Amino acid sequence: MTDVRCKQKQIAVIIITLILLCSCLSNYVYAEGISDQKNVLVINSYHQGLTWSKDETDGIIDVLKKHNNNISIIEYMDWKNYPTDENKLHLFEYYKYKYQNKRIDVLIVTDDTALEFALENRKSLFSNAPIVFCGVNQDGIANITRGQVNLTGVLEEVDPTNTIKMALQINPSLKSVYVLFDNSESGVSTGELVIDKIKAMDMKLNIIPLNNLPYDELIKNVRGYNDDSIILVTTYYSDVNGKIVNFENVSREVSKNSNVPVYHLYDFGLNNGAVGGTMMSGKLQGMSAGNLAVRLLDGENPDNIPFTSPKTTRSVFDFQQLKRFNIPLSMIPKDYEIINKPFSFFETYKTLVLSVLAVFILLITFVYILLIHIRQIKKMDKNLFDSHEELTQIYEELEASDEEIRQQYDEVLTINERIRTSEEKLTYLAFHDTLTGLPNKLSLFENSNKNIFILTENKVALLFLDIDNFKYINDTLGHDFGDQLMIKVSERLASLLKENCSIYRLSGDEFIIIIKDIKEEGAGEVFASHIIDGFKEEFHVINSVLHVSLSIGITVCPEHGNDLEELLKYADIAMYRAKDAGRNRYVVYEQLMNEVLIERMNIEKYLHTALEKNEFEIYYQPQLDLESNKITGLEALMRWKSPELGFVSPLKFIKVAEDTHLIIPLGAWILRNSCAFLKKLHLKGYTCLTVSVNVSILQLLQIDFNDMVVDILEFFGLEPNYLELEITESILMESFETIGIKLESLREMGVRIALDDFGTGYSSLNYLKQLPISTLKIDKSFIDEITCENISETLTGQIIMLGKSMGMCIIAEGVERQEQLEYLINQECHKIQGYICSKPIPEGEIEKLLEISLVKNLFSLGGNVNE
Repeated sequence: MTDVRCKQKQIAVIIITLILLCSCLSNYVYAEGISDQKNVLVINSYHQGLTWSKDETDGIIDVLKKHNNNISIIEYMDWKNYPTDENKLHLFEYYKYKYQNKRIDVLIVTDDTALEFALENRKSLFSNAPIVFCGVNQDGIANITRGQVNLTGVLEEVDPTNTIKMALQINPSLKSVYVLFDNSESGVSTGELVIDKIKAMDMKLNIIPLNNLPYDELIKNVRGYNDDSIILVTTYYSDVNGKIVNFENVSREVSKNSNVPVYHLYDFGLNNGAVGGTMMSGKLQGMSAGNLAVRLLDGENPDNIPFTSPKTTRSVFDFQQLKRFNIPLSMIPKDYEIINKPFSFFETYKTLVLSVLAVFILLITFVYILLIHIRQIKKMDKNLFDSHEELTQIYEELEASDEEIRQQYDEVLTINERIRTSEEKLTYLAFHDTLTGLPNKLSLFENSNKNIFILTENKVALLFLDIDNFKYINDTLGHDFGDQLMIKVSERLASLLKENCSIYRLSGDEFIIIIKDIKEEGAGEVFASHIIDGFKEEFHVINSVLHVSLSIGITVCPEHGNDLEELLKYADIAMYRAKDAGRNRYVVYEQLMNEVLIERMNIEKYLHTALEKNEFEIYYQPQLDLESNKITGLEALMRWKSPELGFVSPLKFIKVAEDTHLIIPLGAWILRNSCAFLKKLHLKGYTCLTVSVNVSILQLLQIDFNDMVVDILEFFGLEPNYLELEITESILMESFETIGIKLESLREMGVRIALDDFGTGYSSLNYLKQLPISTLKIDKSFIDEITCENISETLTGQIIMLGKSMGMCIIAEGVERQEQLEYLINQECHKIQGYICSKPIPEGEIEKLLEISLVKNLFSLGGNVNE
């Protein structure tokens, strides 16, 4: 019996320890979750499409997101394409306009040019913020930072030593190393560092730099290198003639044409022909810089943090390249990462297999222990039986001492009374808030589970109250003041309650009021209005007078549910809707609030990875020229079919993409793929076709938008007049001054500008005259008004006349019926677009449609290509 009691005490001690530990962890998590938002600005030396800049930026963002910091914006200096003082001056004026009234807590710069620019201008542009740099090698940092303070950073250790050692291990007969770099400032610096490092190894290797060759001659030369050679690529974005080239394309072409292995200094050479080696990682550089930024945000002085050289390299090989050059895996050290290796079940699921095996062994061990425990229990049963015999004998002896036992019984009663009093006190403390004395969250759930929402016949209203701006009051006037105010607020709320009401303090500045047995419709709203009116009178707290308002969310049982947690969640949503509407008011929950919130959250969640998972497809809707009766144009329309959400309407995901700025890469994607498809059609003989692509205001506001358009057109060899960019009236009205110059520049190049959905906004004719609009698209709402009954009343004819008088091409959208087509022909409208010709269809069907249209005329009056 004594052994059993000892075990019970041990179990109780363990349970109490676990409860205390969970409580401490819970408090820790909550404390960690509260942090002030800080503004971090990231400036990259090069352009957004450069893989190195993207990797550095991704690493920085990953670290900052984990520490709940706010990245104000990511900027790109585009120094590879525009290495001029004029570019720096332009950036200075732009950043001055953008950040002159915005506080920057930490400035993160990547690579040499951004560091120089930030050091020169941070006092005048960026709040004199501390600087964290990365991507700057050990030779360049000394000159750039000489005499500078209030900065720290991550050095880029340019060291090909391990890669060369690995190459020698693979090919002991290695004699020549061809080092590929360009003649830019950073290219030459990196190339010289690499060459010096290889020479310092004293391996008697012949080192040949390749920076003095034109691109075409470079590709030709790599075909003839001997088997005792390798190529080591550092950075290469222009050849000796200054021709700008794409690094990925160069890397792939060099590897494709080379008959010797191609090693890379940077890991963005992976999947672009690199065999492997010990390569510098832009993402690891960015993560190291992000960690330093977090230390500065936490209050450390940057001058006390020396420049660091953490390990920012990856030891990795490409299996396909190893296979190409007959390099066995046995020659590669175990600590090297192998990519693009064929699937192996055991290697892929090694951890899972070993875990299952471990669990199986653990189960066998548990069964064995259980058998031992059963034997111990049987032994204890025997001991208990023997003890029972002893107790029986003792009991018989105790009967002789009846008076003594009676006294002990009285003492036990006294102890029990003390325990009961303590339990009542503990119960009260468990179910009530210690500050205000109101019932707490535990009390709310205890009472609701008993009878509030389940056993009642009449309606029950739940009011979720939150004190407006309480956190500001607490932070400004102190926590003691906040506690006294909370007591006053609790007393005011309690004084406003009615007989059928109960109040609970949920947490912080949140309260719950339950109104039971509601018999009249809208009683919850009436009482909420009563509460808000009751708070019009000011509060006197510690010699201060202030006014306090409330935001209230309301749910009603059973309309909004019978479960307390569900009603609390809905009331919380309604309360935040009240705050969004201006505070000091109440809002009744509606199902649409939750549905809209959930739908948007799901769309945003899956939209972030949809592009890289190839979930988007472009549909094209033909534009029919009414004079030639031929297809002369295609409008590109984005479609998204998510594996999780199914088909998502563009009306829904485009808005989310704009709010999250994902519209920028999405817009670049559709522009690039639309031009690629158009070039494909031109090569098949459809040379009269144009393509129209919708652009967002966020795209137009990007500094490099015009450059991106020109680069895409040049890449696919398209003349600018074959591309038409569609903007809406809202963009025209909201950003006339900002985008006017950009649109004018594009129009001068030959790119056509279309004004989409004309007539739905409030366009100014003055804007139409000033902007280079080449095409006017009449909104479908005007076309729908064209019927046999009111054909004389529609404004469509006047719009056509207006556009033609201004020299614009007129396109009518949404043409679906015969009488609409005939009317537009009579009004001499230039082109039409709509289901009467074709609905939006994918690329393959467009090609079939064009092939058929060469044989016979599908678009005679009343014809429909989809029939």
